[in-house]
Amino acid sequence: MKTIAIGIGLALAVAAMSASRVSAAEPNAKLKQLIAEASKEGKVDLEWGAGNLGGTDGGNAFEKAMNQKFGTDIRIRWTPGPSLPEVASAVIVSNAAGQAPPTDAFMSTTGYILLLWNKNVLKPIDWVGYMPDRITSNIVEADGAAVRIFTSLPGGIVYNTKLAPFAPTTLMDLLKPEWKGKISSTPYAASFDLLGSDDGWGRERTLDYARKLSQQIAGVMRCTDLERVATGEFLAFAMDCSGRDWVNFQEKGAPINYVVPADFGGFRYYYLAIPKNSAHPAAATLFALFLQTPEGQKIIWTHDHFDLHTYPDSGMHGVVQAYIDKGVTFKEFTVGWAKVNPDIDKVEVEAAKILTQR
Repeated sequence: MKTIAIGIGLALAVAAMSASRVSAAEPNAKLKQLIAEASKEGKVDLEWGAGNLGGTDGGNAFEKAMNQKFGTDIRIRWTPGPSLPEVASAVIVSNAAGQAPPTDAFMSTTGYILLLWNKNVLKPIDWVGYMPDRITSNIVEADGAAVRIFTSLPGGIVYNTKLAPFAPTTLMDLLKPEWKGKISSTPYAASFDLLGSDDGWGRERTLDYARKLSQQIAGVMRCTDLERVATGEFLAFAMDCSGRDWVNFQEKGAPINYVVPADFGGFRYYYLAIPKNSAHPAAATLFALFLQTPEGQKIIWTHDHFDLHTYPDSGMHGVVQAYIDKGVTFKEFTVGWAKVNPDIDKVEVEAAKILTQR
């Protein structure tokens, strides 16, 4: 066993060193041309929610590190945006009008990437061709229109480590008598769309679980209201939206923790995509490519506690591997998966009615 452990450690070390060498490698001709085009554009306009990619602080960090990485002087101008549906709608409307959208790069998870892909408003890009030693085809989706930038872990349980009757390890644990009247869920049934899919528990089992959970909960709250768990108002919360917001509270000393349930583990990715009528398409593409570098991934991890787990030098790689070592099996919920499962939102809507009409 010791020999095996040493071998795995050596392999991970070699992978990390390889990633570092790739980071320092000379750009190929294709990437050099993009850098030149991006430099001529001189800026990239970004618009999304303040809680994503570090907001203003993240934008400043990305700008400094990207320019240092590629030898450019490109300004990143980030604007706090409206809701994701509104940004997606603006991209679609601007494309139809032949105008530039409010953001040069669109960031979202599967649903809205699929919407914009189906509307044919996203630009297909040869992501692998720009960085073949770093980017692989398995992180590119929607016929090249979207590239993964970080991994989220939806469907988990957040709990108060001091007041919880025990540390939960499965969703079914929350149906035990010890939790009755002490837990919370969301009014919008977060992650029940994934749980209720054929690749999850299926519709009937999921709705049965929602009915039983509705008898256990003391109230509902948003995924961003985790202080209510930290203060002990609720002793647990399930299912969580993304699985990493709790880290901010834990870093401040709050008695809070998170677990991917052993009876449901999933990956849901966040992507960047470039609208076809982007005002600064080269600079936006270069920004998206920078997020794939070790430097870019580190900034995402620093500000959002996320990165892409498939990179061996990422923080999420270790997080995910720890769960796999415990026997958790993960399912991937990708854009392609969403395309062949168009009715998954229906289960979420049904579950939300159950959870809010106790």
